[in-house]
Amino acid sequence: MSHYEQAVLDLLKDGPKQRKWLVNQLCPKIMSKKKLQKTLNELESASKVVVVSKRVEGHRNWTTWYVLPGQEYLLDVNAGRIIAAIERLRSFLFRPPTVDEVAVETGFTPAEAEKLAYKLAAQTGWFNPTSELIRDAREKLGEVLICAERMRTGKVGEDGKSEEFDYERYADDKVIVEEAKRFLRMHQKLLPTLTDDGVDVVLWPPEALRFLGGNHEPRDRSVPVLTVVPR
Repeated sequence: MSHYEQAVLDLLKDGPKQRKWLVNQLCPKIMSKKKLQKTLNELESASKVVVVSKRVEGHRNWTTWYVLPGQEYLLDVNAGRIIAAIERLRSFLFRPPTVDEVAVETGFTPAEAEKLAYKLAAQTGWFNPTSELIRDAREKLGEVLICAERMRTGKVGEDGKSEEFDYERYADDKVIVEEAKRFLRMHQKLLPTLTDDGVDVVLWPPEALRFLGGNHEPRDRSVPVLTVVPR
């Protein structure tokens, strides 16, 4: 067996891989794209790998997957549901989802979700987040949702400018503003109800609370009011 074939098989040991993922891992560091395709064809001819064309749930384009014989089950609809759930949740959690979050999203039991999530981890980049990562991500998510609602009501511009709220006070504020614009377009159902002045949260939607782990109190962003003392 050539070292090219071994390099491919080593990457397939922990589960199916898309062709584009193999290209990113092996080309040009290990071999050229042309050499990779030749190697893949030879492995398929020798029945050392199985090639499957399929769609990942939630996507329209067909993708080519390579998998070791006997592991084709990892490409069934359940695996597709896990991949789609991890991608969707990560897009607004700012971290990999927990096993329980994947389970709720897919309808699997936590044990089933955990088994598939770990088997597909090399493909999805998933790992079980630490408590510190969850805490920091929840803080970020809360601020993004509050900023998005302030944008929705016109109290903060999409450039982050506001006469009432300072979005240049904290180190991550540029990211908060950019993500808030995305959430305003794509995740409005997660936005909280704020007081009329936009300062405090009146009500969080149930789904937002699920991902925030409880009520999130807004950071202090009040703009100081300057008073002129007559002489």
